Amino acid sequence: MVQKHPWQGYFYFVPIAFFIVLIYLYPLGHAIGLSFFNKILTKPAADRFVGLQNFIRLFTEEPLLLKCLWNGLVFTVLSVVFEYLCGLVVALLLNSRFAKMQNVSKALLMLPWAVPIAINSIIWRLFILTPNTGLMSQGLSALGIQAIRDVNLLGSLNTAMGTVIAINVWRSFPFYSITLSAGLSSIPRELYEAAEVDGASAWQRFLAVTLPGIRDTSVVIIVFHIIWTFSNFDVIYLLTAGGPLNVTEVLPTLLYRQAFSSFNMGYASAMGVLMFMIMMIAAGPLYSHFVMRNEQ
Repeated sequence: MVQKHPWQGYFYFVPIAFFIVLIYLYPLGHAIGLSFFNKILTKPAADRFVGLQNFIRLFTEEPLLLKCLWNGLVFTVLSVVFEYLCGLVVALLLNSRFAKMQNVSKALLMLPWAVPIAINSIIWRLFILTPNTGLMSQGLSALGIQAIRDVNLLGSLNTAMGTVIAINVWRSFPFYSITLSAGLSSIPRELYEAAEVDGASAWQRFLAVTLPGIRDTSVVIIVFHIIWTFSNFDVIYLLTAGGPLNVTEVLPTLLYRQAFSSFNMGYASAMGVLMFMIMMIAAGPLYSHFVMRNEQ
């Protein structure tokens, strides 16, 4: 009989541990280290250790910092809230007793989320929202609505952020719908029957049975989407590039400009570290509270 050592099982974690270190921890550590240096790719002779100077400059001299943080907060909160609400409504419809061809409906529903972000953004910017010639303008003209037909929704100061949020919600809510639909399917039917026997209305059954039944799923997808949305770069950059006049500028787009337009890698890394700290502070307590509540 072969004797098994207690540490033998840990060898199975070596591949995934190597993957995590290589893909996540090394870039994070490198970015943190780089944030303490004056690293400008076009001026290699000026490379030097500057300590906290990049962070001091970020908090005291960066004119767009507060605007980017506020825009990021608005973009994240409104996106996640409406994604969840839309996803929950569609999930309830998919799991209702009147739903037909559920598998086909779910497959079609996933199309906006499955299509690459770059293609999604190009379709919206060039083919749907283009003033006068876009599909939306043509549709409004056919309906006799001329007031907003010529408005550039992505180029107007009043509508740019709302339009970007709406497109992001349209792209992301199918993921919520499919995930919440799976959570709804796991709720025992007996709980609904017992609540109905007790005289609970549809709204009371929703509050007492449905919401508690999908709480775990909801918290997980909300926490992850808070992180993903706040660090989202491609949707905003491809639609508005942070414009017009920085109305949709967020920290990821500002970081990109510093890194790949000004080539100031040290300063951009400081922004990245700030983003990481904000996401940990925002999402960490929520997830920890959820885990501790489950353990109790």
